[in-house]
Amino acid sequence: MRIALLILALIFGSCAGFFGYTTTELGWRIRTPKNLPSRPTPYPHFAPKFAGGVSLRFAMVHDVIHERYPVRGPAYYRERDRIVREKLKSLPPGSQEAFDLTDDLGVGLDKLGRAGEAVQPLRDKLARQLNLGQGGKQLYTSYANLGTFLIHANMKAAMGGDAKARANVKEGLVFIQQSINVNPEAHFGREEWQLHIGEYLLAAIYDPTLLTKFDCVGNSFGRPPGRDEYGELPSAISRSHYLGMGGEKFASQFDDRGELVKEESRELMRRAIRLIGADSGFPSSVLERPVPFDEPTLGIIGMWRQGGGANPYFAVALGEIMLRVGQRYIAWTAYERAHLLADRYGWKPEHAAALREHCRHRQANIEKELKLSAESLINLRQRFKAELAYGQRYQKEYHEYEAKKIAGGADIYDELFYDDFHKGREPIATPLGPAEWFDGTDPDQIPSLRERTARSTAVLWFGIVMFAVVAIGRVFLFLQNRYESNRRLSVTELPPSPSGA
Repeated sequence: MRIALLILALIFGSCAGFFGYTTTELGWRIRTPKNLPSRPTPYPHFAPKFAGGVSLRFAMVHDVIHERYPVRGPAYYRERDRIVREKLKSLPPGSQEAFDLTDDLGVGLDKLGRAGEAVQPLRDKLARQLNLGQGGKQLYTSYANLGTFLIHANMKAAMGGDAKARANVKEGLVFIQQSINVNPEAHFGREEWQLHIGEYLLAAIYDPTLLTKFDCVGNSFGRPPGRDEYGELPSAISRSHYLGMGGEKFASQFDDRGELVKEESRELMRRAIRLIGADSGFPSSVLERPVPFDEPTLGIIGMWRQGGGANPYFAVALGEIMLRVGQRYIAWTAYERAHLLADRYGWKPEHAAALREHCRHRQANIEKELKLSAESLINLRQRFKAELAYGQRYQKEYHEYEAKKIAGGADIYDELFYDDFHKGREPIATPLGPAEWFDGTDPDQIPSLRERTARSTAVLWFGIVMFAVVAIGRVFLFLQNRYESNRRLSVTELPPSPSGA
């Protein structure tokens, strides 16, 4: 009996030890950071998709919405067009310099609203490159620019029902895909999202309801995202992945500037980025599965700044993405900008009306969540208008400066060309603020806290084990006593032995 008791105690103690360890570790996985020592920690999207690539900051989203960035104007591109054409006359058509200048020529024409004229020079350039046996990354700019020009020149007519324009857009998307194939890391993935968004617009021609159900990356226009599985509002970090990988290890992967310390940690960090897009019902031919939110956001920023500028498709998509990662103020401003641009949405008045209604609905929900008073809401709209006016005024002055300098005979390739413009001006880009960081677990304070938690857990389970052993021992003693008592009772109740036995 004692041996059986000892074996049971050992089994129970082993199980208790296992569950004690498990519960200790589980506690570190499910406890929220607000209950742990914390410090400002970079969001996981500080680790760019590719080594050496650009990583997203929320200030970048704010700046494109409000036009807070320098952009070259018509005078600059007309002057560059003149210079490029003169240089091309004296260059061998198959020289690398001629190829580079042809790209400049095409981009300039596109910026001047003459994308159709840019197509043929790029076709000729690509043909010469292929005849020379060039391939791979050497063809990247030809594929990317030719595809872009075909799309810009034909998308409006394609959405209006022009079959030839639609075929040209499809050809442009093929070239964009080829540019991705030869150089997937270029422009922080801009071409990938140019391809997806182009496919979305083509799909909307055949199914116009897409324009009223999803943005261009597949975020549903249905009910706004609610709290996550941990009961928290949406944020830029996937809490389940953050906790699953051990929150105390997270901050140690970045230095004080938010740069990734170890290259091998990149994939691990990016698994903790909030996923967006490709909601249920969105065509899988456009986007198959949800993606880390920073990827389409960077793509849209790149196309907005370096491509055709602001449009309602980009603006509403930024609103939906920012809403899903908890940046409600930026989301509100993105919806406001989309509302202003709504006349360019779709190809029928009802498409623009649907976008305006959606934007106002989303803004009303944000205002309710933020508990804005009527006065605060007025201030918010005035602030948005002032910010946008500031950015647009900066760009207008930038263009006027260029035109004046060029008229005075200045060389646009002079590295000091813009010095006088920037003299005495504050930087146009918004400085980084607290929105770029979150209160993450402080790894420097974790060991001692973990040790204290482990000790307290060990004491708890030791007490449980001792109580269980004593309780089991008492039960066994009780059963043994009962057995002995019954045995004695059964012996005394035996009939007496026959006499003489």
